[in-house]
Amino acid sequence: MPTSYAGRRNLILFLTFILCIPALFTGYMGDDYLHYALLNADLPITKPDDLSLFGLFSFINGDPERNRLLMDYSLIPWWTYSDMKYAFWRPLSELFHWLDYQLWPDHPWLMHLHNVIWYLLALWLVAQLFQRYLDQKITVLLALFLYALDSTHGFTVSWISNRNALLALTFGLTTLLLHVKWREEERGLLLLGALLAQLLALFSAELGISVFGYIGAYALFLDKKGPVKGCIAALPYFTVILIWWVVYKQAGFGAAHAGAYYVDPASQPAAFVLAALERLPVLLASQWGIIPADLYTLTPGDKQLYAVACALFLVLVLLPILALQRAQRSTWFWACGMLFSILPALAASPYDRLLLFPGIGAAGLLAGFMAKLWIAKERPTNKLVRYYSLSVFGLMALFHLILAPLLMPVMTYSTYFMAKAVSDKPSYFHNIDHLEQKKLILFSPPLASSLAIAGLRFYRHEPMPERIWTITTLKGDIKTEVRGNQLVLTRENGFIDDPIEESVRDLTKYPFTSGDTVALSGLTIEISKTDPDGKPMELTLHFEQPVLSEDYEFLRWNPERETYEPLALSQR
Repeated sequence: MPTSYAGRRNLILFLTFILCIPALFTGYMGDDYLHYALLNADLPITKPDDLSLFGLFSFINGDPERNRLLMDYSLIPWWTYSDMKYAFWRPLSELFHWLDYQLWPDHPWLMHLHNVIWYLLALWLVAQLFQRYLDQKITVLLALFLYALDSTHGFTVSWISNRNALLALTFGLTTLLLHVKWREEERGLLLLGALLAQLLALFSAELGISVFGYIGAYALFLDKKGPVKGCIAALPYFTVILIWWVVYKQAGFGAAHAGAYYVDPASQPAAFVLAALERLPVLLASQWGIIPADLYTLTPGDKQLYAVACALFLVLVLLPILALQRAQRSTWFWACGMLFSILPALAASPYDRLLLFPGIGAAGLLAGFMAKLWIAKERPTNKLVRYYSLSVFGLMALFHLILAPLLMPVMTYSTYFMAKAVSDKPSYFHNIDHLEQKKLILFSPPLASSLAIAGLRFYRHEPMPERIWTITTLKGDIKTEVRGNQLVLTRENGFIDDPIEESVRDLTKYPFTSGDTVALSGLTIEISKTDPDGKPMELTLHFEQPVLSEDYEFLRWNPERETYEPLALSQR
């Protein structure tokens, strides 16, 4: 066992690496297949005309014509709102993904190792920050242990496509450390270096804005020249963020008509505030507790009770932690840094992968609290308060010193389980001759599997059908009637009947009406009948050729046999 601070710090980093090793064996998941296709295959869908390098994060850019082209290959469902947009400007992250595919295109374990290296580099920078503002070496090591082995980071480390968050964290920490040195040494080059690092963080991911939360907290509580001069010194970073944001929005990046996952604070300020009030306690409760924030998104129905329970948990936990350390200015730096840095993340649905920045302040606070009670034996004199504080200590020790490290390798392997949860079998089309000349009309494959068909086939270097049109992902009987070039479809419970399906189109805002059409390449889908909520109940498919032409294959997914079967068509 090493006895020096550096030796013990390195031991924590080595332990972190060991617990992240499961990530190396998880392969690709979700967007990884799309990135593979974009960087390796001759796609029928070209890169969007924007400021991105390869379109890895701006594939769905809100252009209705492009969205309809994506529908032609089942990359998004046909009922997606025509202007829906998930377009993010992350050129530096794109560059590192491109580098992966230049150096080791068929070795995803090396891409995962690339992620782990960035995480370890960020941890080394986190240790530098803790060493500056935690008063004892043992407290620094405890904070580093709490942050490095925080199981909420496991998924981020494991998912190749989420490397953008690790890059933003690394360059964000570089920004903060250089800013602190600039304020202490007043060397202009340090300021220039900090601003450059800030720009690199922003070019990695929007999450790079979060470091400004710690710069603001430093200005208020730790800047030796006082809060006023500290806030003035923070203005250059605000200016960089503002210029980046203006360019970002003018170039068409951002999210729109995607309220199930993202709320744009610029275009929807009121909706953002309402969403933030609900999402804030959920994210922070996951940071301080053990229940993943991801469960919030998966919880059906009204989520307000969930958020209220999280807020109550936070109050009960944070009161003794803040009270015991309230005299130290660094306490409020950690607390406000945690709170300020989480604000940009509230634009997205709560997921643990958004906790990289808030976790820094949380680890600093918790380490200080534990060190006072456990090492320094500084305990409240009031008996009731003392027992309460010790109870919170015990709960936090259980969650963060025992369960979190045990869960870390599980979470770094979680992308494998998630990838396996999405069956790849609906991407296979057996016994179909001349597949590349066929237009496939699919019924009832699972939604996630249907969206992955094109990416998986590109990854396996298999021929692509001329078109892949997924009409519904719901099970159940479908009545059909062929009328020449038209196919009339009726389903008793409609064709959109699931919250996940409605995530691409908010029917409360954008309901379908009878007579609406969606024009694809060679197929027009007419909504012939709807229910009072705007859900399609009857569809009329208008094809370029007769429905019974050999150009078309109507296939229905059989979940029991895990294969497609011909859909029986009734003629008038």
